Amino acid sequence: MRIISLLLIAIALLYAEIKVQKIKTKKLDEASGLLVSKKYPDVIWSHNDSGDKPRLYALDAKTLKLIKKIKVKKANHIDWEDMTYHRGNIVIGDFGNNKNKRDDLTLYTIEEPNPYKDKKVKIIAKQKFIFSDQKKSRLKRKNFDCEAMFSFNNELFLLTKHRADSNTTLYQLKGDLAQKLLQYSLDDRVTSADSDGKKLVILTRRSLYLLEPRVEDAIIFDVPMKRIELDDAGQIEGVALDGERVHVVSEEGNLYTLHVKDFK
Repeated sequence: MRIISLLLIAIALLYAEIKVQKIKTKKLDEASGLLVSKKYPDVIWSHNDSGDKPRLYALDAKTLKLIKKIKVKKANHIDWEDMTYHRGNIVIGDFGNNKNKRDDLTLYTIEEPNPYKDKKVKIIAKQKFIFSDQKKSRLKRKNFDCEAMFSFNNELFLLTKHRADSNTTLYQLKGDLAQKLLQYSLDDRVTSADSDGKKLVILTRRSLYLLEPRVEDAIIFDVPMKRIELDDAGQIEGVALDGERVHVVSEEGNLYTLHVKDFK
């Protein structure tokens, strides 16, 4: 049944030449964050959504077999949603906020662990933060859930997942404050993002967007956008840039790989 399901997904996504692979570990049963290692060739990092211990999963990029589980010491795992490289380290975002009631949104910064040797990794920095406009907004709007984080021009940015509409709000991290920059409307709720300093990819529940912002303009949406629909890919939760390739992971444990050239 699993092989048939993957085949049907592959056929449905042939128009975008998307490669579909199955993650080969049951431990990663609700994959959310995704990151391609810059330090260790053929290694992909991921983590589960809420309900797991504070740990990262190192996967072999070719086979998608589990290399190792690595515990993040003295970290909490309330609702990990995304992670990114930032100034040479990995930042993990514990900022899922489904009911808009959390007052403990946290970023954990760690050095990238050795996936072949390390069993644990220490926290370099722990940063709690709040959204700059949340206290002034009505709680019932529930627009302060967050599942997307990326680094650009040596600054950290967040994109919220609105629950009152399909919009997203862009914030820049300034110490313990996520400063609101702008709001933008996409086709659906944002679930992840990644940047390599030149390109920016934004994942929603059914599409993948590609932008090439200019450094001098910081991050804006007033640039050409390219889009690929991923309607048949399940609950897609994480995205990672890998040179000219883009990887997307679903909670069902599928990894989708496509090329930047496929964006129209």
